Formats: sequence, structure tokens, C-alpha cells
Amino acid sequence: MRLLLTLLLLVAAAAHAQFNVTVTLPRSSFLALEGIAASVAITNRTGAEAVLGGPGRASWLSFQMTDSQGRILSPIDVSGADLVQIPPGSSIQRSVLVTDAFAPSELGNYALTARVLHTPSGQYYSSNRVIFNITDAKPVWEQPFGVPTGMKDAGRARKYSLSIFHDINETSLYFRLIDDASGLRLQTYRLGPINLVQDPQFTVDQQNNLQVLFLARPHTYVHCLIAPDGSLKKRGYYRDPDGKRPRLAQAADSSVKIIGGEYFDPAAPAPKSPKSTGRNVSDRPPGL
Repeated sequence: MRLLLTLLLLVAAAAHAQFNVTVTLPRSSFLALEGIAASVAITNRTGAEAVLGGPGRASWLSFQMTDSQGRILSPIDVSGADLVQIPPGSSIQRSVLVTDAFAPSELGNYALTARVLHTPSGQYYSSNRVIFNITDAKPVWEQPFGVPTGMKDAGRARKYSLSIFHDINETSLYFRLIDDASGLRLQTYRLGPINLVQDPQFTVDQQNNLQVLFLARPHTYVHCLIAPDGSLKKRGYYRDPDGKRPRLAQAADSSVKIIGGEYFDPAAPAPKSPKSTGRNVSDRPPGL
């Protein structure tokens, strides 16, 4: 009997080792109804090429979310139509917006686990269990506006809302778009880290776009242009050379521009420093 139990445990351990599945989240705390992107890494330990998914096959990647009471929430399946091949010993990584299927709105702690289906064997392989928290923050600024003519839901009353969220590791600036009549939250997302040494600036321009300028890191400012439908139309970055800080300026016609500062592209390659040519022997100081 003991030998049989040992063999069963060895078989189960071998099956579990066929795939190593790891799920991670960018942070441990999120605002209610914020989009949450999970990163899943899968390593093939079968010793042969693994084929996952494909046309007509069941979804090979799914997630299970539970609340603080251990209750299982709506299952989250990812489309399995794409054929994925993993050579033996190799790994793949996928980023999935798990809140597309279910966005937790109740405040509290949640747990997320990823599951990978090996279609030929019908075996599921589970990841680690990652814990995260859903919380909320009071708005620091709100501005009602009407949806402009020509846009979807033209004439409807909306509200821009900005909140500052203090997490364990950093402080972030969040944007929300709210239906002003019903109070329904239509969009919620993070604009980025914010340094509160300086107050953020925000205004609504003549097209009813929201413009936000805030200090993200020392000497680094972020400018966001957000459309009335809540989409982020533009994100720009500025420096403050010689203490000349950028600021939002609104003209008499309600147009908005940035005065001061220096625009830069953080994705651009750093300028090459000139190579040092060294010194000639004749250039050396006396005595050397």
C-alpha cells in the first residue's frame, strides 16, 4: 500500500513538472475597475515540442480568481485559436488583461491563478497563486463636461476625475471618466507615478479634452491629453533645464499649450559621447 502511494505521488509530481507556469502582476494594489494585466510565463518540461491551442481547439490558457472568502469568481478564458509551439526546455510569455472578462469592483483582497491546458493529454497545469488588493481613492479634482457634437453619446453629461493613490512603493496619479447622470465609472486607469513636491496641473481645453501635467520623477514631467471618450490620445515628456519648469497655459480662446521646459523622447537612444583621444606624452605634467 505504501509503495502504491509512493508511485502515485511520483507520477503526480512528474505530471506537474511537464510545464512550469508562473503568473505575476505589475503591482499588488489596484483601484476599483482598473484594468489588470497579468504576465504568464510557461516553460516546456515535456522533453518534446509542445503544441498549445490552434483553430477549432479549446482555450489553452485560463485564469481563476477568488475573493477574500475563497469564493471562485467568473472564470476567465483566453482565446485558444492561435497555435502556440514551445520547443523543449524553452519558455514563452503572454500578457493578458484579465479584467476584460471580469473586473472586481468590491474592495478587498483577491487571488489569481493561471491554468494551462495541454490539449493532447487533457492535463491542466496550474501556476502560483498571486494575491492582490482592490482599493479606492478620493478624487482630488473633478470637472463635469458635455460630450462634443460628432462624438458617440454627444450631449451626454460626463465627468473627468483625478485621484492620487498611495501604494506601498510609490504614489500614482489615476484618471477616471464618469457618467455624470448615473455615476457609472466608464474608464479607470493609471497615468503614472507622481511626485507631490509640485502640485499637478489640469484643465479642459476648447475641444473638451482633459490636459494634465504632473511631475513624475525629479526633473521629469508628464503631459497627458485625454479625449472626451476617456481614451489617452497623447503622452509627452518634459525636462526642466535651468529650473525652467513646464506649465500649462490657457489662452483666451481656451486653447492650451505648454510653456517652458524641454520636450524629450525617453525611448530615443542616448546621444553618443565623444570618444576620448587621450593625451600625448608631451602633454603630461612635469615630473611624470
